[in-house]
Amino acid sequence: MAGEIISEHIILNGRVLPKASATISVLNSALFYSFGVYESIEVDAGVPFHLDDHLDRLFHSAQIIEMPLPYTQAQLRAWVEHLIRLDHITESLLRIVAFGPNGEDEALVYILPMVLPHYPTTFYTLGATAITYPGCRPLPQAKTLNTLVNYLALRKARQAGAHEAFLVNDAGQMTEGSRSNIFAVVDGVLTTPPAYQVLSGITRDLVLKLAEKRGIPILERPLPLSELPRFVEMFVTSTSMHVVPIVRVDDTPINGGRIGPITRTLMGDFESYYAQVIGRMAIPLLSLK
Repeated sequence: MAGEIISEHIILNGRVLPKASATISVLNSALFYSFGVYESIEVDAGVPFHLDDHLDRLFHSAQIIEMPLPYTQAQLRAWVEHLIRLDHITESLLRIVAFGPNGEDEALVYILPMVLPHYPTTFYTLGATAITYPGCRPLPQAKTLNTLVNYLALRKARQAGAHEAFLVNDAGQMTEGSRSNIFAVVDGVLTTPPAYQVLSGITRDLVLKLAEKRGIPILERPLPLSELPRFVEMFVTSTSMHVVPIVRVDDTPINGGRIGPITRTLMGDFESYYAQVIGRMAIPLLSLK
């Protein structure tokens, strides 16, 4: 989760502080045990995209690990909106990071506006590549601070010159990307690992709704790595990436290394929906002052 804070301020437990205050003691046991949860929200034109859905998932993740959050979703929403206006934030990958109480310190809830990553245009026009990596996250339905396997997998992907790494569990099933959800088209059916195996992303859920609206057949089931040669299309989804086509996994080309029609349709549908939401909710720059 390392990155650069782009604003002059951050928020800690509702208090507006200078960004230099975004620190935590190495002696904090919440850090040592990865006892915490987080969310990453894309901000565009001053709009935190699907903020309420992200807050729902933040509180759901906290509930899974039995971590009490002493604030309400309405409070966090107000803090996010206040910080966006205060520092005139028009574009950001805004992170909400909550470290759990450890018996000595209260829960620490940070709101940190980070740099929004941008990806090469060729990923969307020609497709990207991925590798596979053995491992899976503990408590996959919770977005916790325990992201070591994600870090190792992504590092291996970058060493291989690939964009993403697909985690493969002990049963030989691809579950999720190091920072994304996985989709494949198999026998004309849009197929994705079931929600109990993965962290169900906000973008993942939106894409499933868009596919249903299109009448595209959908199936949630495990994706064995052994079935990879049967996949005629693949793509990944995430908050910052949106929908990125995958045209090769390890040494196996997908659809001859070309982006498939279902992928292109859903890419277009998602970007249209995204533009509508941002355009409808965008805050004029003058009102940010």
